[in-house]
Amino acid sequence: MAERALPGSGGLGLLVLSDKAGTGLIKANTVGLGTSARIPLQDNMVAQVGFMVSFVQKSINWDALVFPDQLHPRYGNIYPTAFDRPDQSRVTYPDFSVGGVYRFAETGTSIAGIQGTLGVAVHHVFQPNESFLSLNAPLPRKLVLNGDLVLEFDQGRSSSYRSYRNTGSFKFNPGFIYEKQADFTTYSVGLNILKSSVYLGAWFRNQTFDLFKANDAIFSVGVNAPFNRETRLKIMYSYDYIITDLRTAARASHEISLVWEFDQFSVFGGSEGGGFNPGYRGGRVREMECCPF
Repeated sequence: MAERALPGSGGLGLLVLSDKAGTGLIKANTVGLGTSARIPLQDNMVAQVGFMVSFVQKSINWDALVFPDQLHPRYGNIYPTAFDRPDQSRVTYPDFSVGGVYRFAETGTSIAGIQGTLGVAVHHVFQPNESFLSLNAPLPRKLVLNGDLVLEFDQGRSSSYRSYRNTGSFKFNPGFIYEKQADFTTYSVGLNILKSSVYLGAWFRNQTFDLFKANDAIFSVGVNAPFNRETRLKIMYSYDYIITDLRTAARASHEISLVWEFDQFSVFGGSEGGGFNPGYRGGRVREMECCPF
C-alpha cells in the first residue's frame, strides 16, 4: 500500500501467510510488516527502498512421518521405528527481507508511453535457524531480480495514464524474474498484454537459459474492472503447467487472484502529502502508475 500522506511518500505492507507442505506434515504461519521510502531522482525517475520483518512459526507432525527402518521390502510400513521423537515440534523465529526498485517513464512519437522497472530483493537476510532438533539448520538467503517494460500504444481519448475505461488502450508488458537460493536457480521470462480491460499472459520458467527446455509454462487471463477513475477490481486466473516428466508426480496448479485498488486511499488522511509522484517527461500523461498486471 503506497501512503502519499507519509513523509517520503513511502508504503506500508502487511503480509499474512499460511502454508501446508507434504499433505500437512509441515505447517508454516507467517505474519510480516513492511515499510518503504521513496527517493526522487528526476521528474520522470524514482527509486524506492524498503524492508520487512516477519515472524514465522513452523510445526511438524512427527506421528505422520515414515522412517526407513519401518519399511519392509515387500509389505511396506509394518515395523516400529527406532527414531526417538523429540519433544519439540514447533519452532518460531524472526525473518528479515530488504529490497529496492528503480522506475522511469518516457513518452515517444510512436507510442503513448514507456515505463520501465528494475528491482532487487534479498530474503532471509540473517539466515534464521529453522531446525526442530536443536541443530544448526540456517535458512539460505534468497536473491530475486526482476525487470519489466510497460509499452502503451494508442492511448485513446484519456488524458491520464490511469485511464478510466482504458478506451483504445493497448499495453504490452515483457519482463523477467531471476531467483537464486543456495544451489537452486530459476529464470522466468514472459509477456503480459492488456487490451481495454482484458489481461492475457504467458510465462516460461526454467533452471537454465535454454528456453526450449523450460520446466514450467504459466498462462493467465484476467479482467480489470474500473468503478471510477480512482477505484478498480482486478480478477486474475493463472494456470501453471509442468512441461517436464515431473508432471506425472506433481500436477498442474491453479491460482485465482482478487485485487481491489484505491488510488486516493490514505490511512493518515489526505492524499496530497509530502511525497514525490514522478510523471512522464513531456507532460502528455501525468504520474506513473503501478504495473497494471
